[in-house]
Amino acid sequence: MRERVRSAIARRSSKSTIPFHAEMTIDEAWFAHPGAPGVFARHHLPGCDGCSVRFEETLAEAAEAYSIDLAAFLHELNRLRL
Repeated sequence: MRERVRSAIARRSSKSTIPFHAEMTIDEAWFAHPGAPGVFARHHLPGCDGCSVRFEETLAEAAEAYSIDLAAFLHELNRLRL
């Protein structure tokens, strides 16, 4: 567990050079950039107390399941890379 936390902190400490895309898992996207969790929060993902998000789910699957505009979500995530 500690190793995963250390790895996540290391990954979040630098800007992502990999573009966010629909087939990324939530886990990959969440840890790809330090600003990603803020984008997730603005799109209310994962923020529902009544459901549990599967972090192995792709962004496309999550967008469909939670009625999120995938194009807008990806656009906002990819703006983090600028």
